Amino acid sequence: MGLAPMADYTDYPFRKLCKKHGAQFVFTEMISVDSIIQNNDKIIKMLPQKDEKNIGIQLFGNDPDKFCLAVQKIEHLADWIDINAACPVNKVVKKGAGAALLKNPKILSKIVYSLKKYTTLPIGVKVRLGYKEINIEEISKIIQDSGADYIIVHGRTREQFYHGKADRSYVKKLKEHIKIPIGATGDVFSTEDIYDYLNNYKADFVVVARGAIGNPWIFRMDNYIPNLDEQINVCLEHLRYMIEFYESETQAVKKFRKVLTKYFSGKKGVNEIRKNISSIFSYNDVCEIIEKNLVLKDTN
Repeated sequence: MGLAPMADYTDYPFRKLCKKHGAQFVFTEMISVDSIIQNNDKIIKMLPQKDEKNIGIQLFGNDPDKFCLAVQKIEHLADWIDINAACPVNKVVKKGAGAALLKNPKILSKIVYSLKKYTTLPIGVKVRLGYKEINIEEISKIIQDSGADYIIVHGRTREQFYHGKADRSYVKKLKEHIKIPIGATGDVFSTEDIYDYLNNYKADFVVVARGAIGNPWIFRMDNYIPNLDEQINVCLEHLRYMIEFYESETQAVKKFRKVLTKYFSGKKGVNEIRKNISSIFSYNDVCEIIEKNLVLKDTN
């Protein structure tokens, strides 16, 4: 079981934290092949760091040649390469990348085939059930026949974004005729969800996305429920990792704002933190807002 690629979330500090709590493998957030080719300075922090193991780099784009050029530059940092054919965001889809590749299986096939010829690294593809209509069985066959080493399936179409429930049944259907490993993702928020995919739907592996944000304990796979002190300690540990990595306390805290309240979902006082989230700029600010709205209220 591993940590799924998530834009703006799966940076090095979060990957480090999740591995500490039991994630067996991780992915970078998705990175544009154009940015890599153009040597964009911003991607340096997005790529695997020198001490990371069992990590895949997720790439997005729509040009097979550019994928190969990008991989030439970064393959020494990765254990495998993952092709994003799942991102539903408009700015990605409009470029013919992400989930848009589900509408153009010939291009997706060529990307996989080209990369398999170009590099010795394993190549996988993260997909959705389809763009508007479900065509996952056709897409999966094409991906397999192009030489891919695995497929990760998110049980929604692009049109659904994250609405409704992820349909797990297609994982089991694919296992009937697809020979390469099938990974499952979508609505993994508990140990039960993980084992449901593995045992009832026969997934070869599971990757956790939103269910890991603010909850790295999910990788323990034992339904562990941390107490408030543990939540606070791990939350602040996460922030310290970010401050050290980004070498700017203000930048790290600003990036951390979207994660902070996830650690305390459902807790009394979290709404007050959410209301005042734009006022925190330092580690001490975070400590104070937690103390004021969670610790003191918990003892009253």
